[in-house]
Amino acid sequence: MPDRVGSVTQITIEGKQISGNDILVRKGTTYISVPALAQALGASVTAQGQVAVFSIPASSESGCGDTPDTRRLSDTYRKAAVRIPDAVERLRLLVNQQVQVIPAASFDEVERQISEAEFRAQTKADKSVSYALSHANSTLAMMYFKLLRGVPPEYAKEGQLDSVLCSMESKFALQFGRLSGKESCSVLQSRDVATTN
Repeated sequence: MPDRVGSVTQITIEGKQISGNDILVRKGTTYISVPALAQALGASVTAQGQVAVFSIPASSESGCGDTPDTRRLSDTYRKAAVRIPDAVERLRLLVNQQVQVIPAASFDEVERQISEAEFRAQTKADKSVSYALSHANSTLAMMYFKLLRGVPPEYAKEGQLDSVLCSMESKFALQFGRLSGKESCSVLQSRDVATTN
């Protein structure tokens, strides 16, 4: 958005334009009216006291060239997988604290949770997130066992940035219900290329 105060006169969300009295720029911050935002998102708004509650449909038939399931996660899969990224990151914390003994069963338990959640996968995005979580967990487990075997940390920790990205980007996708298409995780990038070809 432009930095000049008062310069925003139109905003486009999901291909729908918002302009006129539905936009207000005050002290450099752009505000959009609640009804206009709800309409652009295809949402409904209900008032509960002084709180406006948005209900946004889980999937939309319109998109920017994507089929509805290319980037959206199903509610069923989201509910089954929502805690998995945190489980991976709890293990990462233990590994980074150089805890001497982490039972192999801990990594196996996370992989079991990933497999169970994958049974509920309904969309390509669900499968992509499942693969990303599995990659994050497996890469972390390999690092831990390399460190246990005395591999120098600079070699053992190769690939950990990607593991963190896969875990965190999966967490965000599970929270928001869709992949952004701008993920940095290698697994999500390669899966994105496969789903758009």
